[in-house]
Amino acid sequence: MRATWALATLVALSGSAFVGGAETEKGQKGQTSTARFPRETPTVLAVRKTKDSIVTIKVAKKTSRKDTVGTGVIVDERGYIVTNRHVIANHVEIKVVLADNTLCLAEVDFEDESNDLAVLKISASRKLKALPLGPATDLMVGEEVIAIGHPYGYINTVSKGIISATGREVEMPGGVILKDLIQITASINPGNSGGPLLNINGELIGINVALRQDAQNIAFALNADTVQRVLTRRLSASRKLGVYHGMDCREKVEPEGEVHSRVLVHDVAENTPAASAGVKEGDEIVKLGDFQIVNRFDVERALWDVRSGETVAVTVVRGGRQVQVPMKIGGEAQHTASR
Repeated sequence: MRATWALATLVALSGSAFVGGAETEKGQKGQTSTARFPRETPTVLAVRKTKDSIVTIKVAKKTSRKDTVGTGVIVDERGYIVTNRHVIANHVEIKVVLADNTLCLAEVDFEDESNDLAVLKISASRKLKALPLGPATDLMVGEEVIAIGHPYGYINTVSKGIISATGREVEMPGGVILKDLIQITASINPGNSGGPLLNINGELIGINVALRQDAQNIAFALNADTVQRVLTRRLSASRKLGVYHGMDCREKVEPEGEVHSRVLVHDVAENTPAASAGVKEGDEIVKLGDFQIVNRFDVERALWDVRSGETVAVTVVRGGRQVQVPMKIGGEAQHTASR
């Protein structure tokens, strides 16, 4: 390690044609001027944009004297954090360290072994900053990606690479086969597990999960669409509170424009609150109450604070016009939208 650092220093110092990392050239009067380049790159902006939503997970385990360290992403401002299941396996106690170094005890909300996912819940004294899951159906092989995590305990380490392939399958040590993974060249090491994989716009497109130990630049992330399906199912308003809406929603990715994806109503079950409110197939859901909707998981978490019998305003775009309809929330679901 020391030899590597020395070599890097030697190369930097011996490049006499460079000053401050930028090429120099002679001015008209023989003065040396420095050509400056923009340093605030899209990568810098993406990291800055997401840093408050990334947490450190410290796990006391029965099998280890020392805490193991993993990474997590805040997916709801009320304290819900997604990570990998293997990060918290065999835990005795789980602690979460926020970006401002606030330490919180965490409880496991659920574990999903088949997708190596877990969601933790913490109680924070303030509203947290959540990082919404972006669409992952339009991933491009070769596009730049950013991985952030805590490899070997080095907190908030940023690495960059490209998408090498999509749709990969990997068999994990326990025999579970993870599907539809994103293969990346960004450096992933122990401690990165559960951390975000971002595109160059700072959108969350995956959760880092595994690396190939006998190779270089071969790592994998769970597809954000997989994560979103799990969260929507396991943290649905019906499961959490026994309230339901009757809508089956899907995302539609927009290749251009300020809005990357739109949430469309794919189906409305009969005799449900959504049907009674007049929500129609093809409606674009913009808001539920005061909650801005950017993905199908938002539809569920927007109703976590709503009780059966209460009415919530549903704002949709229909025929190019914005329409608001009142939806009276029902109790335990007797009908569900077709899947």
